Amino acid sequence: MLIALLMLVLFAMLGLAIDSGRAYVDRRDLQAAVDASALAAGDWYENYGNLAGSTIPQSVTLFESDLRLYSGSTSSSCQAPCPKLVGPNTSLTEYTYVYNYPGNLVLTIVATNTQFNGYQFVFTAEHQLPLAFMQIFGGPTTAYVMATATSIVGNQRQTPALLTLSTGSCATNLKGSAELTVLGDVYTNGTACVDANLHEAGNCYGAAGSNCSAATYYCYNSTPGFVPYDPATNGGVCKSGDTIGQPVVPAPSLPDPGFLAPSVGYYTSAVGYSQNNRGTWTEMYPGQYGTFHLSGGSASCAFLDPGVYTWTGGYQSDATGSLLSNELKAPEEESVAAPGTTAVVNPQFWNMNGTGCAGHFNVTATPAPGFGIKHQGGNGGWGIELTSVRWDTFNDPTILPDPCLGSPGCRRESAPSSCQAVSTIDASNQGINVNITQNAPGAQYYNVYINPNGCLPYAGGSQNDFSFVGRFLAPGFVDGGGPPATPIGPFPSGANKTLVLGTGGWNCGVPTVTICGLAYNSMSPTIQCFAQTRTKLCQAPDDEYPPQCFSNCPPPAGLLSQENAPMSLEYFPYPGGDVANENYCQQSPPAGTGDPTAPCATAKITPGAVQFYFPAGSCLSQNAQGATYVFSGEQYNWIVIYSPPANTCSNTMNGGASTQFIGTIYTPGADWSISGGDRSPLAGQVIAYTATVTGGAAVGIDFNPNYAPAPPAARLIN
Repeated sequence: MLIALLMLVLFAMLGLAIDSGRAYVDRRDLQAAVDASALAAGDWYENYGNLAGSTIPQSVTLFESDLRLYSGSTSSSCQAPCPKLVGPNTSLTEYTYVYNYPGNLVLTIVATNTQFNGYQFVFTAEHQLPLAFMQIFGGPTTAYVMATATSIVGNQRQTPALLTLSTGSCATNLKGSAELTVLGDVYTNGTACVDANLHEAGNCYGAAGSNCSAATYYCYNSTPGFVPYDPATNGGVCKSGDTIGQPVVPAPSLPDPGFLAPSVGYYTSAVGYSQNNRGTWTEMYPGQYGTFHLSGGSASCAFLDPGVYTWTGGYQSDATGSLLSNELKAPEEESVAAPGTTAVVNPQFWNMNGTGCAGHFNVTATPAPGFGIKHQGGNGGWGIELTSVRWDTFNDPTILPDPCLGSPGCRRESAPSSCQAVSTIDASNQGINVNITQNAPGAQYYNVYINPNGCLPYAGGSQNDFSFVGRFLAPGFVDGGGPPATPIGPFPSGANKTLVLGTGGWNCGVPTVTICGLAYNSMSPTIQCFAQTRTKLCQAPDDEYPPQCFSNCPPPAGLLSQENAPMSLEYFPYPGGDVANENYCQQSPPAGTGDPTAPCATAKITPGAVQFYFPAGSCLSQNAQGATYVFSGEQYNWIVIYSPPANTCSNTMNGGASTQFIGTIYTPGADWSISGGDRSPLAGQVIAYTATVTGGAAVGIDFNPNYAPAPPAARLIN
């Protein structure tokens, strides 16, 4: 009897061992499945940027395959409602799948877009494992087995706004009364010598001995372009949804990311600066330049064609009345305070720094025999807007897909101009002439848009009432019947140059008239078109945005230029955004496969982008009196200024209201002295050997993930 009783205990122990072993194996199978699926979700999202269309379905398929769930979930899709919004402010996307495994198996996926902290995927598998032996002895019938894995992709937590690689003393140094406002982390491998004039909207990391605790910590959130603020302005606390940083001392060293500049070898031609006179502006081609020095008191503007600019003898800008940029703007640039009206912004971008290079146009009624405009059988007012248009190429064949590689390249179109009003008389058989009096820098063509109701404001009117008339060659340019255009010299002499022989829209039957043969009742409804397409009734591109203040808010009136429209998908139903400058990317994913919150995640090319390359011994000196406003792009990993480790220059960045470098400055062997600036002169990231902020002016470094190098690939964090 004793042996029989002991055998029951032994069988119970054996049953416990078998059921425990099965639960352990089940737990390992579940863990392996969620680990693989979470990583797959990150990879799919990084490559395609499509949450519901590919990321979640593909990762769920992998989960089912790993567990041999070949019949899928118990329904054809995840359990309704699917997905559902959960979490704080119902801001998280949750998917739930139920399986027969055997037993009840539930897979829950929570996807969270944390902006510059990356896209996070949490996979949780919960299984009620049926027990074989323990229930015989009065134990539970099932065992609860759970496995979870968290992956993250696009994480830029370790991509600080300012990173100094030196391990020396005061590698990051504030001197005098200089104020440095930073959106993002400040990180130094040496010591940080800062004080309360460091306004840190993030964390301050430094080696032992850093005085990061002396900094003033500002409130911020993960929204790109967010303007940080002192919590003292909000009762000593941050607003709901915002957070505040802290000192992290000592901090581990961050390695040099070792970025490359692979496209330099495709832009090796020696170029002369003064060869390309366009009248009121100079067109610069990418390639190699010797000593480059913008100096003197006379106004000068230089438009940069896209590509890599190698400054073999250095780059120096200190001339009052100079502006060098790759920004494409309309003539008579609109005021965002009153788009669609006759209001012109002050200053126009190409008039900044006292240059006076902005484009100008006017409109007049003119005879159009046999092709008069009809405005409801009588007299009527029309509104005319222009955009600047050009085609650009990118010459590196190793970065694919590259829709800008071959001719004609990628089409760029600026935001609309202000409106010019003109009236016609039906009985007089009249048309409208659009006359260019000064070309906008960079414009090869102009697109003309017309509003049959005149300029705004009027009851029920909007900017979308303007629609496409045609594309016209800019004065001083020719083409062979299609883009790209070729310059034939400076702006032709004479006060007015009428745009004629338009294509792609309402072609005028009178070769000396810009617009004719239109009827009021044929001009609506307008439609929003694909960014690369303009036909009859297509609406104009998106309007610009107000100037962004940063470290010195509000800025003095009439000092800062307007901003380009934010990034947006360039296909239906999310077209628009900026289709000319830093917020434009080519190519977008096919229609319906992109993420509207990260529209350029899979793009390879930013048409119009440039990179400044400084070989060893070549230095940069940017003075506040000179103006350099340039943007980089996807093809350069958003690195706008690049120098190899062998370049140990001491560079100067004294940014004024008209200076901004949009992208990352990567100079691992060079030192930087940064001062001045009514706007953030650095809209991206700075990676240098040392950085010193001097002077008494307010300086800003605005880390924007849209203009930063690609973050690390997907990885498991839990």
